[in-house]
Amino acid sequence: MMRMTFRTFTLLSAALAASACGTSSSARQDDPLYVWNKGVFAFNKAADKVVVAPAARTYHNVIPKPGRDGVRNALGNLRSPVIFGNDLLQGKFGRAGKTLARFGINSTLGIAGLFDVAKRAGIKGHTEDMGQTLAVWGISSGPYVMLPILGPSNFRDTTGFILDIGLEPLTYMRFNGRHAVLAGRFGVNGVSIREANLDTVEVLRNTSIDEYASLKSAYEQLRANAISDGQVNIDDLPDYDEYEDEE
Repeated sequence: MMRMTFRTFTLLSAALAASACGTSSSARQDDPLYVWNKGVFAFNKAADKVVVAPAARTYHNVIPKPGRDGVRNALGNLRSPVIFGNDLLQGKFGRAGKTLARFGINSTLGIAGLFDVAKRAGIKGHTEDMGQTLAVWGISSGPYVMLPILGPSNFRDTTGFILDIGLEPLTYMRFNGRHAVLAGRFGVNGVSIREANLDTVEVLRNTSIDEYASLKSAYEQLRANAISDGQVNIDDLPDYDEYEDEE
């Protein structure tokens, strides 16, 4: 459930290098939902300027870096069950073992995931989701679609996003305040990722000729790279250490 904020703001950052010279005409190619997508893109951008970015700046100014890093680590650790399930569904049992080991180590020695002890021990993290799993199973991406708040996607990844909810342990837990916990996790994750990209997003908006086209291009390249476990060449895109893959 938390993947969308990483996707939205990481892709905004990646778009700096990925198609800064895109045009409206090129964006329309293979984009049958262009009118809808542009409208939602404008809405998401406005919501970011009014709500998310100010919250991220406040978070940056109030919480020191070690605290922000701990929050990011803990949120990543909470996503381990989804990653583990998709590792198994893709038949990547070695990666599944590493995901399970990371979760066990970081949940205990890392104090509920606040510290990435597993990475220091040489067990690097990676991401998997049902969109990637469906791609591995041979299902085509379908049309590109911009989702309200959730950001860039396509029909396959949107379906995968919904199916990932079934791999979330919190989906099946029942306790007082459950909805508040889910909403809090969602909000904190969004602010955390947005805070990490404050400067990059600002540069993008000030320099990109066509921000929509750049974002679309970056999304497609990064998803292709994720599906192939890093085998697609995206040397022009930035690196994201907290989500690096290990073969």
